[in-house]
Amino acid sequence: MKYLTLAEILEPCKGQGWAVGAYDTCNQEITQAIVNACAADQAPAIIMIYPHHTPQTEWPTLLRIIEAELERANIPAALVLDHAKTLDQIECALELGFSGVMIDASLAPLEQNIEITRQAVELAHARGASVEAELGHVGVGDEVTSEDQQAHLTRVDEAERFVKETGVDALAVSIGTLHGLYRGKPHLDFERLSQLRAVCPIPLVLHGGSDTPDQDLRRAIEIGIDKINIWTDIRIPYLQALKESLEGPIKKIEVHEVFETARAAAIEVIRKKNQLLGSVGRSAQYS
Repeated sequence: MKYLTLAEILEPCKGQGWAVGAYDTCNQEITQAIVNACAADQAPAIIMIYPHHTPQTEWPTLLRIIEAELERANIPAALVLDHAKTLDQIECALELGFSGVMIDASLAPLEQNIEITRQAVELAHARGASVEAELGHVGVGDEVTSEDQQAHLTRVDEAERFVKETGVDALAVSIGTLHGLYRGKPHLDFERLSQLRAVCPIPLVLHGGSDTPDQDLRRAIEIGIDKINIWTDIRIPYLQALKESLEGPIKKIEVHEVFETARAAAIEVIRKKNQLLGSVGRSAQYS
């Protein structure tokens, strides 16, 4: 399976008013949902593995599933390690053939984040892969106070320096989104995003794409976001469908039917996201 690098899959959408959906997977059914949805939409796909969801020992098996599903689909795809915390994780992913890695040292002091990211870039570029890093910090919705969130927004002056000194290929910025579900209504700092777009010549990434109002995501894309990470908006309908399918006498439940229902719920969400992001029909731009 020939993957596009993260830089390659993001190149066509830079400054074009659309973004590529980056979807986490941790099993066969969600992988199939991503591939089936993007194949139906002829949309590019960034398929991500998150170490917190999938132990490192299980990456080779999940990779084989991803490769097998993509073999039957005619879509451009990148395989990315999401939120790696260590260089050892980065090295393992590169050895396995990931075409992109995201190093997350966003809670470290700026100098340390720059140094760790620079090392990740050296490792990945030597293997022909791309690197995403995070500057500022996108926290988890039910764990972050508004004061903490405000303190961790990406600074424009630091972003310009960070990109120049690390050689990173894509930058995840903090402008008010959170991972997971919000406690209240999110307030995105679009002026900050505009300033970040003006000083960063590389693709910009928005983490916390789930539970963010559609109009906010569209505005962020129009200003300059090129990649949007989505997990919770897939996870919850998938699990809800599983839960509902398991109601009733266990002896009468067929395993394949349960997972088929859950996969269908995930496909529906992903296709709606592709439409929102403007990636439907964009596969032709990669030929």
